[in-house]
Amino acid sequence: ALATYGFNQAQVQRYKCIRSTRGAKQALFINAVGSALIVFASGFIGVILYAYYADCDPYTNKKLGEIDEILPYFVMEVLSNKKGLPGVFLACIFSGSLSTISSGLNSLAGVLIDDVYKRLLGRQLTDQRQGVICKIVSVLLGVLVILLTYVVSYLGSILNATLSLFGVFEGPIMGVFVLGFFFPQANRRGALVGFCLSLALEFWIFLGAQITKNQMKNVRLPLSIANCSDMTNSTLANWTTSTLVPTFLKRNPLIDLYSVSYMWYTPIAVATVIIVGIIVSYLTHPLQPHEIDRKLIISVSDLCCCFLPKRWCGWFRCDADDERDTNEIEMMTHDTSSSDHTTPTTSTFDKKFKLVIKSNMVAPAPIVVSSSIPVAN
Repeated sequence: ALATYGFNQAQVQRYKCIRSTRGAKQALFINAVGSALIVFASGFIGVILYAYYADCDPYTNKKLGEIDEILPYFVMEVLSNKKGLPGVFLACIFSGSLSTISSGLNSLAGVLIDDVYKRLLGRQLTDQRQGVICKIVSVLLGVLVILLTYVVSYLGSILNATLSLFGVFEGPIMGVFVLGFFFPQANRRGALVGFCLSLALEFWIFLGAQITKNQMKNVRLPLSIANCSDMTNSTLANWTTSTLVPTFLKRNPLIDLYSVSYMWYTPIAVATVIIVGIIVSYLTHPLQPHEIDRKLIISVSDLCCCFLPKRWCGWFRCDADDERDTNEIEMMTHDTSSSDHTTPTTSTFDKKFKLVIKSNMVAPAPIVVSSSIPVAN
């Protein structure tokens, strides 16, 4: 959910359509409430379907090709006598799908035009021409999505495939943002290498899970077909033999990795980006404090790193300059208020004052002296 609502391009475009940050937060809260109701309703529908088909499972009875077909099957079996209701159900499915697909296609088209066509190719477009190109790219992407539906049909459960692909793509993207937010010294090389390795790892796990899914055990709740009314009689033939036939099953050593739930795809991707990004950034000259825009950093070093040595905490913060300036000011103050109360020489004081000003990169404020000095009678 965090990867989708926080770093998804389609969601960010929705946020930017709102005038203020407060309005975006309110819209996000309303959306969260609606999403929670939808998830609750979906789970409640699943409980109803399980209770209805507990003694006559259509999937076990070979009436369904995929388990995802059980809800449309229920609608057509139970509600088909209600005129118009199956059509409303089908229209709701299509409208929800088209709404999600259209926003995704618009986001992809915008990213391709702004980040690829304009930035990489260095082309400038007028608003009218950009709108035309955006529509053309959206149509081409729509055709590509329709063609890819043929591949998706081989991925098994729609929910499993959808959430797995979300984790594969959104996990590395979220990892890059988390790396930039909380690790100031991470550079672009570390972010790029971490993103690429994380994406490759996620694809490897996903493809391995699809190839070896027949070797995995999918635990389901117990179901029966004992009370099905259309049971047919069958004749049992004895095909057993007294000769033992040895069977050797070669288990894939990576089956434990491939059997990881799709719910863990995003955390694995984020952890991979952070670990690889930190290592590569450290080996390729990490960013210095003066190279960092502090408005883009979320400092959590004082809360999360209080148990670590101070020199280690510097990697999680970008205020090294502030600490250096504070130490120099304290040193200067200590010199000016020594035990013998001797006034420092002008040259020593000027050197330290110039050093502090230089480290702060701020010019000293000019001292304005009034030309007319009032004299008391």
